[in-house]
Amino acid sequence: MIVDSHVHLFFQGSDPESFFFGCGRSGIAFFNKKTGDFDGDVSSLLSANMELLNDPDGDKLVGKMDEAGIDKAVLLPLDFWLGCPKSEGMAIEEKNALYARAVRRHPGRLLTHVGVDPRRANALEILRKGVEEHGAIGLKLHPTTGFYPDEPVCMPLYRKALEYGIPVVIHSGNEPAPLRIRFSQPKYIDTVAAEFPELKIVIAHAGHGWWQEAIDLASVKLNVYVDFSGWQMEYASGPDYFYGPLRAAIDTLGPWRVLFGSDGSMLDMILSPAGWVKALREPRSPSGIRFHAEEIEIILGRAAARLYGLRK
Repeated sequence: MIVDSHVHLFFQGSDPESFFFGCGRSGIAFFNKKTGDFDGDVSSLLSANMELLNDPDGDKLVGKMDEAGIDKAVLLPLDFWLGCPKSEGMAIEEKNALYARAVRRHPGRLLTHVGVDPRRANALEILRKGVEEHGAIGLKLHPTTGFYPDEPVCMPLYRKALEYGIPVVIHSGNEPAPLRIRFSQPKYIDTVAAEFPELKIVIAHAGHGWWQEAIDLASVKLNVYVDFSGWQMEYASGPDYFYGPLRAAIDTLGPWRVLFGSDGSMLDMILSPAGWVKALREPRSPSGIRFHAEEIEIILGRAAARLYGLRK
């Protein structure tokens, strides 16, 4: 069984316009890095690609899953509104409900977390409703909106997640402006892992550029996992920029705390889900980094299935 443990649904108004604009600028920089031409028309790029991204009901996602042989995907709603000033759009309660509708539309294929900024006055109620009424299987936090994961305001959510017996996925690593990555350094997750040793915590993206710190933290906090979602840019820049950190994570933590994820659908423009699965299933390392078939099978799905209690 293959489980994509880290996926988002995007559509017009799903997230602040400034976030999409920042993603567009990052995309232009990536594709034009050899020429240094970073002044592309971001608005036109976003307009052209929004139709490709537009997927409020998950139909496009499931179609891509079928092409890639992915059995299940875990949706992670993003609550960016407090971190992007002067933004207007969908309330996070409505967004969580929409993700839950996508799950009901695709039973057995999609599952969802609750996304919420802990600084919201009704954050606990949003979590309660997501789990008890919408069947959410986890909590998603995105500190780049302006809070540290170990701040007191987050603690009630961790206690409630532990009470529900659900994992918490915490973003760590890069993110385009206006969001700020300093809040998402893995070290700020350490206190959470220490104070809630029974709470399962996933460091999303394995911390990206802080991957060594994320792995080091997880090596002594056995309730901490890492997912390697959103590494398509590194892979496209040079496969060993991805295979090296992945090999280090497996060697340090073992495969059962290392999860596969696409961070789709935004990064599907760099590498399709089918291509991303193939990069794991058929690794071709220029420097000869090797993986055992069983390790790859665990990372691709068995580890996530165990974490979330999933059955095929």
